[in-house]
Amino acid sequence: MGGVFEEICKQYLWRLLLDGKCAVDFCDLGRWWGTNPKTRTQEEIDIMGTDRDSALFAECKWTNEKVDLSVLETLVERSNLFHYKQKHFYLFAKTDFTKGCMDKAAELGNVTLVAYSDMLK
Repeated sequence: MGGVFEEICKQYLWRLLLDGKCAVDFCDLGRWWGTNPKTRTQEEIDIMGTDRDSALFAECKWTNEKVDLSVLETLVERSNLFHYKQKHFYLFAKTDFTKGCMDKAAELGNVTLVAYSDMLK
């Protein structure tokens, strides 16, 4: 179900873009994976969209548990492999987010948290 949910999240981002409500005016969306030169390990980003100097990074979690702060921290860390002037993060969850994740998202100011139920509205 994870792959299907990622596709739904991409469609949601395209809809935001077409409605003029997306944080990044991206021209493409896709999955990214590659090697982290510091750790020499494979890294993956579920969804990445780019525009000249800005990018969005998204993680999609289809689980009954709330998405934890560690998911956001990992996404932010992986985004550091890229050098865009502006970055925006989207976390998509089947259910909801932990308080720690919501607090950190509010603190950072460039994070959008989207529960599946929000996507259906």
